[in-house]
Amino acid sequence: MRRKIITMIVVGVILATLSAVEQISVHRITDSALEQTSEILNAVRMGDLEAAIEKAHALDEAWDREASMMEMIIDHGSADDVRFALSRLIASLESGDSSSAMIYASELEGGIEHVLERQELSPQNVL
Repeated sequence: MRRKIITMIVVGVILATLSAVEQISVHRITDSALEQTSEILNAVRMGDLEAAIEKAHALDEAWDREASMMEMIIDHGSADDVRFALSRLIASLESGDSSSAMIYASELEGGIEHVLERQELSPQNVL
């Protein structure tokens, strides 16, 4: 009986540690992506589409690199939604369409926030 209790405690500690590491990883990636998205939005507002394109490509590379590792623990659909919004944002920036770029940047921001919301430890997500 004592052995079973110790085993359950050890397993619980391992699961709690893995969960904490997952939460930290998701927060790190999404916080960075949200910051970069904010920079893109500011560049578009200032009319500096070249800087916005550069920042969007940097975010695209970072998201591809980070999200591919993170997809083991996050919802693939949410990660793909971010990729699609980012692709639309880059296309609108490259075509010089500032108003569409603002819309897609806002959509991107919402998609990144959704990734974070889906990964938070909450009763809704656990159940």
